[in-house]
Amino acid sequence: RGSPSTIPDTGQFKVALVIYPRDGGTARSLEALVDTGGGYSVVPRPILESLGCRPVRTQRVVLADGRTEEWSVSQVDVECEGRRTTTPVLMGPPGDPILLGATTLEELGLGIDPLNRRLVPVDLYLA
Repeated sequence: RGSPSTIPDTGQFKVALVIYPRDGGTARSLEALVDTGGGYSVVPRPILESLGCRPVRTQRVVLADGRTEEWSVSQVDVECEGRRTTTPVLMGPPGDPILLGATTLEELGLGIDPLNRRLVPVDLYLA
């Protein structure tokens, strides 16, 4: 099927991501590929459903091969680099990679240090 975006080979790296269940159960630690080319984060639907996450709406996504599909979106509590937020997450197909997208990074107040392949806190500017 394919992910909503492609990731260039340079600067690609993985980070630890914790997803918290909606029912207050045990959180799940996962590895996510940082994907600033994708707006929303993506987690395979079976993982989200096992944590009690349910769809709240659908979203059209454009896959790497140019096809357009409708995917479910859930609201998920995630933690990365000691920061936690509630963020929209696309419920991806089983077996697809877990992607940490630009929207979640922004909500966490994190940016990318491509030289050192890591996430770093960023300043938020108020106009």
